[in-house]
Amino acid sequence: MALLFVAVLTSSSMAQLSPVDFMRNNPRASFANPATYTVDNGYFDLALGGINFGFMNNGLKYDKFFVFDGNGYPTTLDLDKGVASLKDVNYLNTYLNFDIFNCGLRTKHGYFTYTHRLRETESLSFTKDLLQLIAQGNNSFLGESNPANIELNLAARVMQEFDFGYQMALTEHLDIGVRAKFLMGFADLKANALNAKLYTDPDSYTMKLALDPVSVIGTLPYQFKIGDDYSLSIVDRRFNPANLFKNYGFGIDLGAAYQINDQWGVAAAVNDLGFISWNNYSVEFKAELQDGGSFYQDGALVFPGLTSEQMHGILNESDYLEKLLDSLSGYYQLSVNPLAKNTTGLNTNFMVRGYYNITPEHRFTAQFAGYNYGLGMKPAVTLAYTGSFSDKYDVVATYTMMNGRYDNIGIGLSANFGGVLLYLASNNIIGFFNPANSSQLNIQFGLSFTSGEKVSRSEKVIIKDKEAEAENE
Repeated sequence: MALLFVAVLTSSSMAQLSPVDFMRNNPRASFANPATYTVDNGYFDLALGGINFGFMNNGLKYDKFFVFDGNGYPTTLDLDKGVASLKDVNYLNTYLNFDIFNCGLRTKHGYFTYTHRLRETESLSFTKDLLQLIAQGNNSFLGESNPANIELNLAARVMQEFDFGYQMALTEHLDIGVRAKFLMGFADLKANALNAKLYTDPDSYTMKLALDPVSVIGTLPYQFKIGDDYSLSIVDRRFNPANLFKNYGFGIDLGAAYQINDQWGVAAAVNDLGFISWNNYSVEFKAELQDGGSFYQDGALVFPGLTSEQMHGILNESDYLEKLLDSLSGYYQLSVNPLAKNTTGLNTNFMVRGYYNITPEHRFTAQFAGYNYGLGMKPAVTLAYTGSFSDKYDVVATYTMMNGRYDNIGIGLSANFGGVLLYLASNNIIGFFNPANSSQLNIQFGLSFTSGEKVSRSEKVIIKDKEAEAENE
């Protein structure tokens, strides 16, 4: 397990957006909606069944931060151009889902599934004003009504998941599905690292910094101790598998799919409703502004500037600079507290979709979804075409509007060769040619073994009707 964890962390990339969600002959489509009908009577896979990783980015673009020569090589860092390309709030998200074991089995009344998977996600958000302040100073933020909004937030989580799912036809037209989850957390981090407003007087250039409390809550898989200087050190770096059972949680996925007629249908799902209770080696760091001297006024730091004597001391006297920095530390009250228990919610996601079957083999779908990576919901609109042939092959093409970008074109292929299911998909194939400037990039692939004769939903309804008639007779 430790080796598997290392493999996850060293990948470059929990919600996910993938063309696999729209495949009709791939059992993994049910992860987007547990009510999705599975055509295979049974399936299983081990280790290589499902690997899904990627990243999302709405602000940072490599070609906006550099000046390039005639050969396309970067020559100069251009922060002004880069800052101008940013959104007001920018974020970077990475995720990985690794299926350790997965299986499913059709019964007379429904379909049972079980999955053991490892999930990991990280999220970083920051405001445009933060980089603009670093690149251009405070001249762009003059006046009481024009402060620099400075924010920096982090979130990360690694956990194991044990899923027990059940899908059934409630009526001739309505399918429902549920997936219950037992969770074991490995590590967690939630940091409001910086949340402040910087005001600059346009006449005197006096600066006022209104700083909200800084809060960092983290859970580690190792025992640690806190020193007198608030430093944190690991007591024992040996990984103890028993620690995983101390951080436990529960979750649930709920879904429904309604087939209006042979052409039209709708579906909806809510995934990852639940929580994790972190009971193993959790700690909270907090820093709050306090009255530490002459720079403090009415809950804010006010800096009118430096005198010539102060500038001389900073530039020429090391003792003076050291004392000045020590005095600044008195404006913040730092506390580090071990937590006996820390409960966090899961990153809940949702989707609603409608589809139209041109023929039984060809389907168009429109979907609206919200994906959460730990720092808020990100909406996405997707249009998808699915071609399903002989209950063995799926060809999917998607177009997604997300992160303020409209160039996300995805493709997915799935084929079943004598009970061996192979699939490969990505939600942005253009991004592979220019990943440093992509708003999102995902790849999902796997290998599963299927068994039994495939049964479409319409055939299943006919069989069920015949069985009901036989019972009545």
